[in-house]
Amino acid sequence: MKLVQISCLCLAALLAACQDDKEEYLPNVKPEASGTFVDSRDQYEYHWVRFDGLDWTVENAHYDTGEGSCFIYPEIHGSSVTYSEANLPKYGYLYTFEGAKKAAPEGWRLPTDEDWNRLEAALGSSSDKLQQYGWRGAAGLAMQQDEADSGLNLLMGGYYNTYFDANGDGANYRHIGSFGYFWSQTKDTSKEGEYYFYRKVMYDRPQVYRESINIQNYYLSVRFVRDAQ
Repeated sequence: MKLVQISCLCLAALLAACQDDKEEYLPNVKPEASGTFVDSRDQYEYHWVRFDGLDWTVENAHYDTGEGSCFIYPEIHGSSVTYSEANLPKYGYLYTFEGAKKAAPEGWRLPTDEDWNRLEAALGSSSDKLQQYGWRGAAGLAMQQDEADSGLNLLMGGYYNTYFDANGDGANYRHIGSFGYFWSQTKDTSKEGEYYFYRKVMYDRPQVYRESINIQNYYLSVRFVRDAQ
């Protein structure tokens, strides 16, 4: 009986410590402003929030840029795969790099690497870590908060990779519900080839992942940004 009580106390202490660690990475950051706009091309309404003088869309991009440049993550139930629009309302489209640029409504743009860095700094990341590659900073949880807090609500929309599809290993779409991958328009000049920076966030993880990938193979999620109006 005592062993059970001790085990329960240890578990409670561990859970409390984990909660404290999580709260350490959850600054109470509210947007400077917020609003809505309608994409005149398809009448889709986006919400936006403002941090450090930049307006960010709250929803993933929903504009259909045409076959080959955007992709809807399929429904997967065990080994069964259904290609439908079921995931579109929540997660939006996954886009090629060129598709991501075409998807931007008038007055908005695909974020630069520096735009992402400014957002992360506004949400609590240390500026001396922003240029690092890999997992760094502390803005990941704040980026996932809904309208009650930061309002950004970055979604775990996964990604699509045409390389895996062409090689027939059946793993060409991955990580929906666990990871979100978001384009930037900034080229990584430290690498040869068409490598561009992106951001990856993981559900319930404080850090944000910064890296660059070859744009030929990937479809990622998109958020738009503009200078404050």
